[in-house]
Amino acid sequence: MLTQTKLVAAVGLLLACTLASAAEFAKGLDAMDQGDYATALREFRPLAENGNARAQYRMGTLYAKGLGVPRDYKQAADWLNKAALQGNADARNDLGVLYDIGRGVAADPKEAARLYREAAERGHGAAQLNLASLYQEGRGVSRDPIEAYAWANAAGELGELRAQKLLDSVAKQMTPAQINQAQQRADQIRQKYVLPFRQY
Repeated sequence: MLTQTKLVAAVGLLLACTLASAAEFAKGLDAMDQGDYATALREFRPLAENGNARAQYRMGTLYAKGLGVPRDYKQAADWLNKAALQGNADARNDLGVLYDIGRGVAADPKEAARLYREAAERGHGAAQLNLASLYQEGRGVSRDPIEAYAWANAAGELGELRAQKLLDSVAKQMTPAQINQAQQRADQIRQKYVLPFRQY
């Protein structure tokens, strides 16, 4: 049984480790912003290896873009998958892109759709737009202009500038009745997956 002194010491140690990890992560972000990718990798790698989802996502990004390391989509997919399994929406979207285009993993539009949906339902605008695109084209999901319209509308509300182009393209192929249905569906999505995540 922990004594009060041991408990206070354990909490203090945990807090010190958390603050140190946050400082290392911040150093990695600063290095990325300055284009010093070698330092970013040095800061992110130990955090990522210890299970920090945000650092794992950054490692995946560095490998996907070849920043500070040779571009390696397999490594990118591995790091993004680790972060995605912990619920990181950015990682789920980016891993979905890799499955969508078949880089570092076998092309699998159904898996891309699953990952996009998981991120989209966490208010990730780019994932919402990617999911809308799959519904428009019928890749990995059944072609559904109503869903395409509704998810593109959500992405636009979250600031995705490309959403309007997709909305216009889908609307041209829809009847007035379908547009009415799509607007109702868009309102449902807005209530669940936009408003709770929108930053004012």
